[in-house]
Amino acid sequence: MSNDALRASYESRFIGAGYDVLSRLVFAPVGGLDELRDEALDLAAIARGERVLELGCGTGGFTQRLLARGAEVHAVDWSGPMLKVARRRAPRATFEQAEITSFQPTERYDRVLFAFVLHELDADDRAHALAVARSALRPDGTLLVVDHALAAQGLVPRAVSRVVHGFEPTTLTSWLDGLVDEVARAGFHPAPRHPLARGTAMALMAYRCQDEAREGDNR
Repeated sequence: MSNDALRASYESRFIGAGYDVLSRLVFAPVGGLDELRDEALDLAAIARGERVLELGCGTGGFTQRLLARGAEVHAVDWSGPMLKVARRRAPRATFEQAEITSFQPTERYDRVLFAFVLHELDADDRAHALAVARSALRPDGTLLVVDHALAAQGLVPRAVSRVVHGFEPTTLTSWLDGLVDEVARAGFHPAPRHPLARGTAMALMAYRCQDEAREGDNR
């Protein structure tokens, strides 16, 4: 799917409900979407009261779970139909409609989350989005990336991965190949990838490089 076609699909009034149904169907054979989300957030160990910026919140599935863990969430997405669903699902979050590649944070956050969004961007836009994330984080803040992966073992996981790679944009492959390097170039220390949903997805924690932190970033 081209970027233009992808963008048009996310502006469709049908995308909100359809996205959730499709996502649940995809991950049902490998443990379930809710379980995937919980495992990713367990890995991040987000504490009550932490401030989280979610870039590309979609229909608010992760937003809802972040709130349940006591986080304060500022969620950003450019799709109006998806935000409409997200606001109903997680009314206590702060939502904003904006491009995640050019969003200008006015505050600092303990965590930034990208969930199933960076693979939809080309390399230049990913670099811009990661720069936004870094600028939004406190000097000791952390980045959490959750995205698709290519399962290497198991008949069912490999079949799920083939389906996902069949309908996701071609940028998914380049993102997975260069993930660690791209995150490092953006000013983070990436930790090893953590497999989710029997290897069909992954989570990656990355820590903001302290030696690049500017004096004014501690506000």
